[in-house]
Amino acid sequence: MAENRRVKQKHTTRKERNVWKTTQDVASNVTDERDFSERLSRFLDHVVVNEHLIQFRRKIMFSREREMTLNHKAHGRDRRAYIFGSQIEGTTTIGMMSDTDILHCFETFRLFLDSENPPIQPHDQQVVIKVTTKGCASQYCFVTMIEPLKQSRLFQNLDPTRDPFDEIVRFFQRDWTKTEGMIPHTVVFDTINRTPVIRWTGKRHGPAESIGNIDSVHACYCKSLPKQCMFVFERPRPGHWPSEKTLKKANKYGVFIVPQGPPKSTNICTYDYFQYQWRISTNLTERLFMFSLDKVHLKAYILTKMIRKELFAPEYQDKLSTFHFKTVFFFAVENTRPDTWREDNLINCVKCILVTLRRFVRCHNCQHFTIANVNLFDGKIDRQEFPKLVDKLTNIINLLRTNIENIQMDNIGTLFMS
Repeated sequence: MAENRRVKQKHTTRKERNVWKTTQDVASNVTDERDFSERLSRFLDHVVVNEHLIQFRRKIMFSREREMTLNHKAHGRDRRAYIFGSQIEGTTTIGMMSDTDILHCFETFRLFLDSENPPIQPHDQQVVIKVTTKGCASQYCFVTMIEPLKQSRLFQNLDPTRDPFDEIVRFFQRDWTKTEGMIPHTVVFDTINRTPVIRWTGKRHGPAESIGNIDSVHACYCKSLPKQCMFVFERPRPGHWPSEKTLKKANKYGVFIVPQGPPKSTNICTYDYFQYQWRISTNLTERLFMFSLDKVHLKAYILTKMIRKELFAPEYQDKLSTFHFKTVFFFAVENTRPDTWREDNLINCVKCILVTLRRFVRCHNCQHFTIANVNLFDGKIDRQEFPKLVDKLTNIINLLRTNIENIQMDNIGTLFMS
């Protein structure tokens, strides 16, 4: 009996053999993914993105910002230029052919929130405007000139044919008392920013006017944060990113008020007031968050953008935009352990971003990262498109390695596999 018992102990059951085999397969897959990620990361260092290239892009773009601002001042225009998006973030490649996003801020207009007291002694050459968010969708506001008749007198002696004072003369050729000082966002396109080049060659796309590969947005700056923009500082989060230092710096930034009304599905006001709503933009905060990320984060984001460009853009175009992917990327970084973002885990970092996107698509809701109660899918993706998009994302996630190997942009797939 004892001998038989010893014999039984020598033989493993089928279940134990299957567990052992599965463990071997998992270990093999983990090693394989690690090797693939390390090779991919080294390849991206040499071909697409590395620390030196990222810093070089940012230095060049900041220099260009200063140059454009000085050019505005030299021509009598009271504006300041900012560059946002992938060019200054260093998250683009030659094959992406990314546009340069430039925001021209009118410094002639001094904005304050309706919850604040008006400036006591505004500059003689500034127009004081109140920002009101009541009655608007979360990301939108009304802008109203206080005492329009009194303020227009400050500029009535300027000659529009002689004084290049930021086109403010044409702005005050309107009688703002008829609208009780309320300013429509269309004023930027039909009154203030009407240079011959833009009239003849510019194409309107949302708040931007595009000429070639440059998208220009003209906006105003409000140094105070509306209540809904405090969302990024007050909501619960794991805490590792953004860091307290980054959030403290971001809290000092204001918002831009850009000329674009809400999509019809979120327009909670009467339609007659649609043209009087302006969009609130947190570009400076978003740029700061991008600058706080390291090289591995940016590599994963660039790969995800390539996947979007090749596998989503042909079918969905701007319905699933780069901004959707950036927002998803922010949430993925915020809710994932810091030690996940490693060179030898790059493929799983990309997978993490895509899985987060799939979760948002299933919920039919892509929450804005910095502004409360904003669904970025509103007015973009129809309800019947969500199930198909979930299936597409699932297929891409399941075959992620193959999809990366087949990327044609910048010859990534061909060069990586050679």
